[in-house]
Amino acid sequence: MEKKRHALRKLLEAVEHELLKKPNRKTLDRLSLLAGFQDWDSFQETLHGDLGGETIYGGHHPNNKEIPNKKETPEQ
Repeated sequence: MEKKRHALRKLLEAVEHELLKKPNRKTLDRLSLLAGFQDWDSFQETLHGDLGGETIYGGHHPNNKEIPNKKETPEQ
């Protein structure tokens, strides 16, 4: 029983270690794309920069590129 407890504790430590790892740049870029940004840097600039989130969601990208403001209409 003590060996199983020790093995379980080691497994838990390994899982916790993996959960605390920071994602790599490629993963951060992909997550940023899902959120509607060009890359991680664009997301960070909007999040922490002077522009604020309204700029993105108002239809203008921080890099002065237009983003279409898409409104869905119910199908009849």
